[in-house]
Amino acid sequence: MKFKLGYWLIFLLIQCSYGADDYQNWTKISFEKKLPFSLKLELTQGLRLENQLSTINQAFFEISVSYKVSSNLRVNIPYRYSVYEDKIKHRLSFGASYQYSFKPVSLKYRLKIYRLYENGESLGEDGNPLGDLIRNKFTIKYKTDKKVTPYISEEFFHLYNIANNPLNEYRVSLGIEINLARKNSMSLFYTLKNEDITDLVPDEIIIFGISYSSKL
Repeated sequence: MKFKLGYWLIFLLIQCSYGADDYQNWTKISFEKKLPFSLKLELTQGLRLENQLSTINQAFFEISVSYKVSSNLRVNIPYRYSVYEDKIKHRLSFGASYQYSFKPVSLKYRLKIYRLYENGESLGEDGNPLGDLIRNKFTIKYKTDKKVTPYISEEFFHLYNIANNPLNEYRVSLGIEINLARKNSMSLFYTLKNEDITDLVPDEIIIFGISYSSKL
């Protein structure tokens, strides 16, 4: 049964990869530190490659402070500084996440609202906001043992302050989280991303990623 499930997952990923406009690789490393009063500080650095992994699309640094409201609910305020080949972007967000577990399955919903700034400006040449977005993410995890947790997630990006708040981007991801020694963990994932959905021909991008997290 496990062999058949693994075979069909691999088959599905291969089929989804055909016709993709680009392949990207995302890597990320994060450090977390608990603070007094149910606060937590997180520092993250990431690198993203594009054009069939031949060029750097984005390098970013993010700092986030979160507050644990209850055992299931957490709110956070992240700030991201991103460097591209021809521009610099700043992103200030407000987010909240709620997680509910009934072993071995856990369900998580995350809401994130953010505004994007490019070279210090929040408006583009057309006078429209560069990145007023609402992101909704749903994740299902299945804990197989103490070290490995496979998951699947869906994420929807809606443009804000635009008529009817249209859907701009959609992502679906498959991945596994691996617990390592000394409160460290690693995640391997595959993401199918459709962006600029309002265009006649949306872009379809395949992402292979790895992230590492350490709790200090």
